[in-house]
Amino acid sequence: MIELIGHILNGLAFFGAALALLPFLSLLTRSDALAGLTTRLSAFFEGIIATIAHVIMWAGLAMMLIQVLSVLLRYVFGINFIWMQESITYLFAMLFLLGAGYALIKDEHVRVDVVYTTLSPRKKAVVNMLGTYLFLFPVCGLIVWAAGGYVAAAWVNQEGSQDASGIQAVFVLKSLIPAFATLLAMAGFVVAAKASAVLTGTSPSEAR
Repeated sequence: MIELIGHILNGLAFFGAALALLPFLSLLTRSDALAGLTTRLSAFFEGIIATIAHVIMWAGLAMMLIQVLSVLLRYVFGINFIWMQESITYLFAMLFLLGAGYALIKDEHVRVDVVYTTLSPRKKAVVNMLGTYLFLFPVCGLIVWAAGGYVAAAWVNQEGSQDASGIQAVFVLKSLIPAFATLLAMAGFVVAAKASAVLTGTSPSEAR
């Protein structure tokens, strides 16, 4: 069962890798058909990422409220709930892992350079295209491939908290790892599609 789930995840990873080539092929061939398909897929992926981001943003508020309540219960009333402490970990994981893709498409991630902001739109597009294909997509693929058996084993064993009063859904928590890589790859597709549009001149507002 574990091997079957792992093979399914690996198959999806290979399919995603083939799909990820669309922006590059669109740039290479200058095909209107490929450009249209790339644009539609990009909009679809961006919609999914934005919807998830708008839902999980409430995890930040929930995390803060639970933390405050946990401190009050522990230090004022002497009551401690393991599940409440663990829920903060779950919420933080959701906020960080499922929100990373949204940060990428909004260009709100940290860039460790002092050159990018000074480049022209076309040069930025080249950097984004190269960075996406040389670094982002391979890393996302590696994460999905490496996490396949790890996550599958957690689901098969219905892995839960080591504490009996904790949250018995560690298998769900671990599933956020391939979900993170998938959403980040989808965001990379959006970035690559926009870069391709700039480089082919089909995005006039950004090609100046």
